[in-house]
Amino acid sequence: MHVELKPIKTKKIYEEIIDQIRQLLIDGYIKPGDKLPSERELVESFKVSRSSIREALSALEMMGVLEVRTGEGTFIKHIQPESMMASLAWSLYLDKGSILEMLEVRKMIEVQAVGYAAERATDKEIYQLTQALEKMKNNFSNMGTVSEKADMMFHYTIAVATHNKITIRLMDAISDNLQHLIHATRPKLYEGKYTPELLYKEHEKIYIAIKYRDSDEARFQMLEHLNGVEKEISKCL
Repeated sequence: MHVELKPIKTKKIYEEIIDQIRQLLIDGYIKPGDKLPSERELVESFKVSRSSIREALSALEMMGVLEVRTGEGTFIKHIQPESMMASLAWSLYLDKGSILEMLEVRKMIEVQAVGYAAERATDKEIYQLTQALEKMKNNFSNMGTVSEKADMMFHYTIAVATHNKITIRLMDAISDNLQHLIHATRPKLYEGKYTPELLYKEHEKIYIAIKYRDSDEARFQMLEHLNGVEKEISKCL
């Protein structure tokens, strides 16, 4: 019998906790809107350390599964449990290979897309890029969702500026997973060489190339940016 078998991977404790919570959602034992037990109760139920519980809850929050309400507790967000079965967000957070593959896909799409954007962007689209940059610049001290959304909007606007319907559809197809990726890996970036200021400057260089219709420079700056991000994230995986 010639069957290709895959090596068995030992899961980390927090990954096992995540899988159990996901299965409870899928099976309907816990539902959107339900409040999770306290951290202490989860430690006792799972028979694991407090740090493993915190790591699992942090990951689930990044994936958009949990919502922490100050003074109230941690709740299951109103999502469709079935959709998590196919959600790339799980593997993006838990699987190094998936993260690196998503970064490759970004380069495949965005490096070429930005060249076309430099040639085709309208004044309105260039203004939208300016707005995204301004939001990034005004939130140097806030490393949270505002800066992340501005980053995502900058890259999505570039896709729109290609005026290529297939490119826009491709970005639509990966945008949710890309947003999860940005959210999950942003803290890892800040552990390395990146700061909010440096990320802003890299985006600004891309913007300037688009503004002055320099497609070769736009592609070069986008590739430099994405390579730098990939290198820093890889160090932390």
